[in-house]
Amino acid sequence: MTAQFLVTASGLGMAVKEALRAGLDRTLPGGSVPLRADGIDERWLSDALGLAPGTVTSVRIADAHSGTAARVRLAVEADGLPDHLFLKLPPRNYLQHVLMNLFDLGLREIHAYRALGETPPVRVPRCHAAKADEGRRRSVLVLEDLSETATFRTVVDSVSREEAESVVDALAGLHAAFWGTDRFKTDLAPLARRSPGALRLGDLIRRRFLEQINGHAADLIPEEMKLQCRVFYQRSAEIDAFWEARPQTLIHGDTHLGNLFFEGSAPGFLDWQVAMAGPGIRDIAYFATTSVEPDLLRKIERPLVERYAARLRDLGVAADTDEQWTLYRAAVTEAYLAAVCTAEAGERMQPRDVSRTGVARAVAGVAAHDSFKVLTALIDGEAP
Repeated sequence: MTAQFLVTASGLGMAVKEALRAGLDRTLPGGSVPLRADGIDERWLSDALGLAPGTVTSVRIADAHSGTAARVRLAVEADGLPDHLFLKLPPRNYLQHVLMNLFDLGLREIHAYRALGETPPVRVPRCHAAKADEGRRRSVLVLEDLSETATFRTVVDSVSREEAESVVDALAGLHAAFWGTDRFKTDLAPLARRSPGALRLGDLIRRRFLEQINGHAADLIPEEMKLQCRVFYQRSAEIDAFWEARPQTLIHGDTHLGNLFFEGSAPGFLDWQVAMAGPGIRDIAYFATTSVEPDLLRKIERPLVERYAARLRDLGVAADTDEQWTLYRAAVTEAYLAAVCTAEAGERMQPRDVSRTGVARAVAGVAAHDSFKVLTALIDGEAP
């Protein structure tokens, strides 16, 4: 047996294991973390928040919906607590529950909030509690409710130049705070490692979605680009090794506009489910490609990268602008990968208008920078 066969078998075995685990978890009672919002009662919430029994006198579900996670707005009566809290729980959909388990999305988000700490370097919802049941792979976050104080948008919208600059400044602050940290070898190690089985499973998923692109956004993608993007599963180990050889920091990993909020002109960041160790420029390229209307972006993206590098230098990080620009051009492919795979997965992941907008913007970015050519040159050790 070859090593690749064993790793592939490991990836498939992990998928079967997590499918069974999710199925049993949804059937068997118990668990230290509730599976559903109706399992959140006054006693559980008091305990999760470290409050004395009886402090929370009433909880009521004010609103609830489910996607990649279940999201619940909870009305609360308790001394010292706000009137509403926001909770994230395992998704109601079985396949999305399996996906969360396979890629540690819930647990990864808990690690991210713990890493950000009490005084995070970027604006995030205040985390009141982060609980995990490792055996059942359940997690719950009790967060600040922003529904009455912040504004939210989707990928269909676009940020202005000024908003883009404020996001770049905020991300530079995040990245500088964790740049080259040794914590990826200690408490942040779960954000810096993936098992060989998980990596191989990712390859299988990418092959499934990219080998024959025929979903509802396929018409937006040039045929040559459909062939070029196969590099994501054909040379995935080399791509990973290239990015891992760059200076590492804590990156959000999914900085599209739907995962941002604004309080006035100041940005904040939601949904840290794919937070990881990585090169900071990937957050910048992903944000800009997915969140700025292409005609505007072509005019401002080089200045945004210059601004990012200058901000890093102001914060004590050595950052060469030309190098960051080259990495930015290659990192646009990450936005393409996410957008196309999301569209190929269908509307169970994102509404059609959202995913088509994401694909159109990613295709425009790749075309503008010849990003797959740049990425291939970099992993080959050549000048792009």
